[in-house]
Amino acid sequence: MVEKTESGGLNRCVVVIPALDPDGALTEYAAALLAQGAEQIVVVDDGSGPDRQPIFRALEELERCTVLRHGRNQGKGRAMKDAFAYIAAQEQWTGCAVVTADADGQHRVEDVCAVGQAALEETDRLVLGVRDLTGPEVPAKSKLGNRLSSWAFRTLYGPRLGDTQTGLRGIPWELLEWCGTIRGERYEYEMNALIRTAREHVELRQVPIQAVYFDNNRGTHLRAVRDSWRVFLILLSGLGWYAASSALSAAADVAAFWLCSAVIFRPLSDLFCFWWSTLTARALSSALNYTLNRRYVFGGKPSGRTLVRYYCLWGTQMLCSYLLLLLLNWLLPGIWPTVNKALGDIILAICSYQIQMHWVFREEAPHGAR
Repeated sequence: MVEKTESGGLNRCVVVIPALDPDGALTEYAAALLAQGAEQIVVVDDGSGPDRQPIFRALEELERCTVLRHGRNQGKGRAMKDAFAYIAAQEQWTGCAVVTADADGQHRVEDVCAVGQAALEETDRLVLGVRDLTGPEVPAKSKLGNRLSSWAFRTLYGPRLGDTQTGLRGIPWELLEWCGTIRGERYEYEMNALIRTAREHVELRQVPIQAVYFDNNRGTHLRAVRDSWRVFLILLSGLGWYAASSALSAAADVAAFWLCSAVIFRPLSDLFCFWWSTLTARALSSALNYTLNRRYVFGGKPSGRTLVRYYCLWGTQMLCSYLLLLLLNWLLPGIWPTVNKALGDIILAICSYQIQMHWVFREEAPHGAR
């Protein structure tokens, strides 16, 4: 849900601006933010060319404006994490909210203030400045990219976000150190942050802001193909972990079945040998699958509630697998039963992913992401 926030000043807010080859308007933008009462502006020169150094020198002449420099371009994610570390080391800013804004002027001063005020009100929620990307002024590639990424994020991770690509974000002081530990050196850092909020059940607060684009967004340093592909792979990482968890569990199931049937229960009749071997193998593989999914895929703390839910789903899924195999064998009589079983299990695995995300490992309170 997008929450409206009254736009106020930037008292007790530190604004971080990563910058690569900015134009002269950045100095005016920083001055406007300082006029709103910002505690400090921290600009990171991420390897800009020599011709842009006068701009950074002008920024340094502003009172309460600090410039951090990278000798070479290291990426937006690294620039922000270096700024976070610098801010955390300054005792006088303890308790401030931190706001990240872009250097190209696409974030209006009043919107930066609104996000900053929202972050000051929070202790454990990351604040997103959410743009309305349905207007005619929004470039088609930005509109399409955000729609696809929002749909993929909702499908793979649960939270419904109006804008997954926003660079205007508010960070409560309590989350500043946490944000500094998120992986990613370039544009993928921002998507990694959203994924980690979902996995660790950190809440999100969405504040509406205006979508501003200059000259069809030509000022961006986003490399359309390379960076979009990197972000897309990051988005799919959750599904990759789920597939890896399923594959490891399946391998454990086969190995445990072989050990039980060939050694442990071999003296029994085939009927009892196969029954106890199957039951033991499924019990061991399901315990492994539950642990991997809870720790690496969906997040959450160990609890009896999630364990009960998981095994309710596990039992239902086994029954559905059997019934679906019978149905597919009837509908596709010319196909090998093993192929039909694999097809049915793939369908069930997709459904299981959604059920585990939205029900089994859903955190009730107080840190449920929304």
